[in-house]
Amino acid sequence: MNKQKMYNPFLHYTQDHPRKLIVDIHSYCNARCTMCPYPRLSRKQSQGEMDLSLYRAVVDELSQLGREHDFVPLMTYCYMGEPFVSDRVHEYVRYAVKRGINVYLNTNASLLGPAKTDALLTTGFTGQINISMPGITHEVYERITGLDYPTTMANIDYLLAHYEATRVLIRGVDDHWPKGEKEHWLEYWEDKGVQIEYLAPISRCGGIGRLLPTKLKSNKTVRLYGCNCHHPLVEMVILFDGRAVMCCQDMGRELIWGNVAKKGLSGVWNSAIRQEAVRKLYCGEPLTNKFLCARCEQAMTGSEMMQMLFRKGWQKIVRRRPKELQSV
Repeated sequence: MNKQKMYNPFLHYTQDHPRKLIVDIHSYCNARCTMCPYPRLSRKQSQGEMDLSLYRAVVDELSQLGREHDFVPLMTYCYMGEPFVSDRVHEYVRYAVKRGINVYLNTNASLLGPAKTDALLTTGFTGQINISMPGITHEVYERITGLDYPTTMANIDYLLAHYEATRVLIRGVDDHWPKGEKEHWLEYWEDKGVQIEYLAPISRCGGIGRLLPTKLKSNKTVRLYGCNCHHPLVEMVILFDGRAVMCCQDMGRELIWGNVAKKGLSGVWNSAIRQEAVRKLYCGEPLTNKFLCARCEQAMTGSEMMQMLFRKGWQKIVRRRPKELQSV
């Protein structure tokens, strides 16, 4: 990528290889969450399971990139699905872990029963497990997810009895929780000693229309200066058939970078399509909401970029101050 033409300071993160992958070992989910576009999109999009030879080729190339560029690669599975729909997750994890890749998991835990937990823990897996738990009462949880509350809670209890609680993160997405639900949710999980992340739902680039902020609905021209998570600069999302999409928010598969089954990770990462997409996102080009990032809550305008730069600069100053002054 020609950095000379790019003036956004965040582009110093840009490298000629990905550092993290989200790999769709399959594209299925057993939940029907109200704040996720999967129930609707899965009826329109092709679905399937990744060929094992493609998975191994992807893992092998990522492992090689880590060795060549002296970094520890990161990987997870199923950006819009539930990995434990498969009975073979532990096999995928074992292959990646043996090749020096740090694996973490995102799951709703409804299928993470004792047998799958035990199998996972025999692989050498030591990564973080992020569990989606959008509600703590029976009624709220089942309304939002369509899953069985007692089964999920029993699975989480078993996991916490056999895995370090500090390596488990419970993520709550508040989609019209009733009064008192948040307080009850926080209190319950704080007592378990796990990490906690409470979030408001987002639209997934307009995939859930009712969640799209009004300011992003118009076709008004905007100028973007990056992603506040910088996903497209470090992360590649690979569908079950090898196609790579813009990022984990691109659930509509709107912007396809290429196919790693044909070009490999590096070939797709350095493709003209990806470079053009990153340029549009980071370089202040006039865009309408036909470009998916213009419909994303995580995209930054010029003022938001400056605010983030200020925060990062202030954090550096605070870290350099004596400990007794850092709270000032």
